[in-house]
Amino acid sequence: MGFTSIPIRNIIHEAVARGGIIVDVRSREEFASGHIPMAINVPLEQIEEGAYSLPKSKYLIVYCERGISSMRAALAMGEDGYKVINTIGGLAQYKGPLTRQR
Repeated sequence: MGFTSIPIRNIIHEAVARGGIIVDVRSREEFASGHIPMAINVPLEQIEEGAYSLPKSKYLIVYCERGISSMRAALAMGEDGYKVINTIGGLAQYKGPLTRQR
């Protein structure tokens, strides 16, 4: 199974429209320092090791800092049978609000 790509600016709209899950594939530390609202964190290393479990009935909309790691994650998740949407540009081009963990 492959994946499609969308501009990062459309991430929240796509998640709401498709009932999808936003997945931040950066490290736990990067995620805690600021992530897109509604996102969950599944680091790329876990994805590449197959050490994760998400609903296969939902679209997974993946992002990272610049777009390289999310592309790798999208490829791996697609091969695992997930419905994946990759975001182009990553947080470096995201202009919306971020959620920070304390």
